[in-house]
Amino acid sequence: MRRKVIVIMVLVLVAGPAVLFAQSAIDQLSADLEYMFQELGKELVPNLQTVSVMNHELGSAYLGEFPRMYFSLSAGGTLDQSGILKFTKPEFSDRYQNYSLFNNLFDEINLNDKDTRDITDNYLPLPSLRAGFGVGLWYDMELSFQVAMMRQATTDSAIRSATDDEDLQDIRASITTVGTRLRRVVVKPERGVPAISVGVGYVYSGIDFGFPVGTTDPLDIGGGQSLAIDGEIVLKSITHSFGFDVRASQQVIRVLYPFVGMSAYFQVTDFEMGVKGFTGEIIEGDDPVRGQGTSVTPAIQPFTDQQFRNFNVVLNTGFDIKLAIVNLFLHGNYALSTRAPGAIVGMRLQF
Repeated sequence: MRRKVIVIMVLVLVAGPAVLFAQSAIDQLSADLEYMFQELGKELVPNLQTVSVMNHELGSAYLGEFPRMYFSLSAGGTLDQSGILKFTKPEFSDRYQNYSLFNNLFDEINLNDKDTRDITDNYLPLPSLRAGFGVGLWYDMELSFQVAMMRQATTDSAIRSATDDEDLQDIRASITTVGTRLRRVVVKPERGVPAISVGVGYVYSGIDFGFPVGTTDPLDIGGGQSLAIDGEIVLKSITHSFGFDVRASQQVIRVLYPFVGMSAYFQVTDFEMGVKGFTGEIIEGDDPVRGQGTSVTPAIQPFTDQQFRNFNVVLNTGFDIKLAIVNLFLHGNYALSTRAPGAIVGMRLQF
């Protein structure tokens, strides 16, 4: 009996600290991931707000008398030149509970790769694709709609076409942007007098993203142990934008119509990000294999739920080239809140 007690005590003294160390590691990683999600929201949301309202206005201030209408397709984006994820660099390691483990995870998912860092430290490009429809109404009023949708089926098809990597086949990504605008032409174009319009509008923009982390290799946590993690990184962002704009345009030669404008928006964004079903597995030995260890669960699930409110002013300029019913356009934008420039190119069929 005494021998059994001694054996149990030895097991507790030897295995107990190892188990506690492993539990501490996943708790620290969970806390550090939650901190990262909070900081990422602060960096990402202002740019998501900006790109959501880009490409929602006509260049020309005057569409034409009823029943003038148009259909358009356009593409472009914004470029934040302050970068992203700088708070994950070694000089900010004191903000983390276990920076070494957190950094190992970034190494594993290639976010510490030099070529990747050269981009993320300096730029954050965000694309913008739109299809539009508009019509000239009575009393010099004009109504327009813009939409951009990427459903999961499109994401699946794009991933299958781009790569055979099975680790990427489970990515979830869908985007929906819908906007409408009502404007009134307050000054019609005349010789030497530019057209001027004012309008109000609303834009809804939603993003839903998911990426499994169970495909990563186990992370070395020291003491001859590795931590394999499982779960799905999820991101959901919904932005409501309410705004008004002023625009002026003038024909300078037969087909060229330059314009200038200003749009102002009050924006509200609900941002959620975390790891859904976050669990871990402690594996002993120098050659860790998933499924051969001990399961551990963090004390908290890494998750952030934040709301951001912003007043965003966007300056616009550019030109339309009108060739019969075909209109080609190039628009430039600059968002004062993020100091991010943007550009849009497209074609409009106008009847």
